Amino acid sequence: MSVPNTPGKLGSKAVIDPARVLHERKKDGQHPSCSIPDGVIVCYDTALWQWICTHPDRVDCDGWLTGSHLLPCAERRILITKAAGVGAPTAAMTLEELIAFGITQFVSLGAAGGLQKSLRIGDIVVCDRAIRDEGTSHHYLPAAKYAHACPTLTAGLIAAINANEIPASTGTTWTTDAPYRETVEELRAYRAEGVATVEMEAAAVFAVGEYRGVSVSSIFTISDVLSDEGWDQGYETEEMSGSMKQIFQIALETIAARSNAPNFDGD
Repeated sequence: MSVPNTPGKLGSKAVIDPARVLHERKKDGQHPSCSIPDGVIVCYDTALWQWICTHPDRVDCDGWLTGSHLLPCAERRILITKAAGVGAPTAAMTLEELIAFGITQFVSLGAAGGLQKSLRIGDIVVCDRAIRDEGTSHHYLPAAKYAHACPTLTAGLIAAINANEIPASTGTTWTTDAPYRETVEELRAYRAEGVATVEMEAAAVFAVGEYRGVSVSSIFTISDVLSDEGWDQGYETEEMSGSMKQIFQIALETIAARSNAPNFDGD
């Protein structure tokens, strides 16, 4: 059985439209008072989010954006939001509603497992494409092995990394819905293909971006490394924490483009 189950689904109209959801919230008095932000950074990591929430320049959002923050960047304001959970469906729903609000630039900021032996905890990887081994992307795009990041926005991430002289690499990720079913055989096969990382959101957010005609890119910090011998995790390490703060700043600078993005150097 293929996904989606229904032939021809991709050409059919959905029953629930995100814009309708936002319209109903507006009728209930939940419409945010802010103007449409210039872009969004979507976070998943709790420790990074707690750090972001101490940013001295943050502006707390209201309405259905309550819990998110705006950061001023010269003439621009960037929305920083934390997805309600991890995984492709949650990430896709987050983007859908923000796209319906009118936002057109997104950087998905996450942690990923390293597949290549050269990768270490805290390394930074810009993702240019994702292997679609999850379900969500197949409800947006025709069957294909990869979903692709926005090349222009991704080039902006790389340019910001280079300008800040931060060591990083660019590569393919393997997006899966089943982290406890990442097998040794799959690891070996993807490593042989040169796949850099494994995570749970990129293929879905890239597919939503392509389907809705907006720019979506992703950048990762290596949080753990998978090998034939087992699993080396570094979720609570200084290397990961420092790297997550770096990629947040890179995402901020990229969306702000040539405006003067704030540099948050908090502890």
